[in-house]
Amino acid sequence: MTSEQTTTDVRNAALRLLTNGLYVLTTCVHDTIHSATVSWVSQVSVQPTLVLVALRRNSRLAQAVREAHRFALNILGADQEALAAQFFTHHVEPATATRLGDAAFRPGSGHCPLLTDALAWLECRLAAELTSPGDHTLVLGEVTTAGVRRSGQPLVLGNTPWAYGGTPE
Repeated sequence: MTSEQTTTDVRNAALRLLTNGLYVLTTCVHDTIHSATVSWVSQVSVQPTLVLVALRRNSRLAQAVREAHRFALNILGADQEALAAQFFTHHVEPATATRLGDAAFRPGSGHCPLLTDALAWLECRLAAELTSPGDHTLVLGEVTTAGVRRSGQPLVLGNTPWAYGGTPE
């Protein structure tokens, strides 16, 4: 093993120790619902309440959020690995759909699907898209409505067999 490989391995191991939850981001553009699992999310302001989400820069999900100017974060529970896995690939459904894959939802006040089995949800207005030199764009959302459906622990990436941050492409 070269010193470069060792440095990369240590960096990846350290990055995997950052605490990241797993969320299903949803949005609705015109007559189409878009949804996918995301993990790089953080609250960044109290007043106004803002969250930051990192999305692959050229992804269909990032483009849908840009067009809709709104999105929802469905906060998954520790017991919802299977639900997270369903959305590892970008889902597209007609706006008239009554389910997203196997998941039931109701439309939020901003027309974003809110998963009825999630622990909680945040519905956001797109406040800004921040310039980033990396492969992900930084989407800043102002929380407009929120709800808690049930108590429980959130699903944390480090408690699953999956890895995202630090994983080499």
